[in-house]
Amino acid sequence: MPTVGAEDRFEQRYTLHLKDLLSEHGQFVRYENDRAALDLGLHLYDPNAGAGVLSQNRVWFQLKGITNSRLGVEQLGAAVKVSVTGLRTDHIRYWFAHAEPVYLVVFVEAMDRFLAADIRDLVEPRGGLRWLNELDSKKQRTVTLHVPVAATLEAALAQMPRHRSMRLDGPPFRGRPLGHRLDPMRCELNPLPPADFDEMATRLLDAHDFVPASEIDAALFGDVGSVRAVVGRLHRTYEWTCPLFTQFGIDEDSNFRTESQPFFAHGDVLVVVHSEVIATPRSSDLLKALVTELQCQGVEKALVMFNASEGAQPALFGGWRVALPSMVHVPQGLGSLAFNLLTATSIYFEFLDRVSWGMLNYR
Repeated sequence: MPTVGAEDRFEQRYTLHLKDLLSEHGQFVRYENDRAALDLGLHLYDPNAGAGVLSQNRVWFQLKGITNSRLGVEQLGAAVKVSVTGLRTDHIRYWFAHAEPVYLVVFVEAMDRFLAADIRDLVEPRGGLRWLNELDSKKQRTVTLHVPVAATLEAALAQMPRHRSMRLDGPPFRGRPLGHRLDPMRCELNPLPPADFDEMATRLLDAHDFVPASEIDAALFGDVGSVRAVVGRLHRTYEWTCPLFTQFGIDEDSNFRTESQPFFAHGDVLVVVHSEVIATPRSSDLLKALVTELQCQGVEKALVMFNASEGAQPALFGGWRVALPSMVHVPQGLGSLAFNLLTATSIYFEFLDRVSWGMLNYR
């Protein structure tokens, strides 16, 4: 009579168990022929969009199982890692370079638990591509990876919605793939709802490791709308351009176009987010005193973001320069902020469904 071996039955049990655990998180994706060195894929649901709404994210799984006979409770003891042996080096290289996240998922029978780790988190500490190249040079066909006991499937599922995949076949911007075809220098956002504008500004600052230190009383700026001002430190250089200094058209005899020079903020800075524009700020004795006080504290620069077009409302552009003299040289409106949003791909995808465009130019 036909007989199914113990190892095959064990694999079937843990595979079905894993699929049961994953089923509430997305729709399964599987190759018809098992020739891609990937056991299972999952098209994730969007946790922020309601039940059953598919996201843009897919993850892949390579499954392994460790029986009691190979690793028992006594052997586990106080172990902090579980060794997964016999993994093909060419498969690891393929998973490491895969365009979408690949997880090594291990069922440890003695623990009755799945462990799951992003393959990049396992390979990069060993040296990444350099390590894989060394294995190739030694003609080493298999290798062992060590999955932390703390790397539970539950923890992996919690982080999976944060993965992003993007196409790299579009035109690059200064050698960087952005995942879209929009020209960062020559697009302009439409005004956002104030809460969305404030959140976008916060995310751009977070991406540059801005650490706030103290709030400034918004009443100092007068009745200009909704303003949030904070003094803090930018640990990464924040760069922006200004569309007012950028050439949009093409000359008759040349494709060359002038671009805005870059402007920078780094270190201690005053950040002003003008999320609801009602009026133009004006110079006042209170603001002059604020500038003097901040400069005495070593804060020489103000980074101003306002929720309006530089071109359509030039008075705002000039108003912020006058309101905070010597601290503001080039404030950011919706044309300038489009540059920062479009070159911060992960934030662009985060706000993609919340922004609209007053001006679009493609590369």
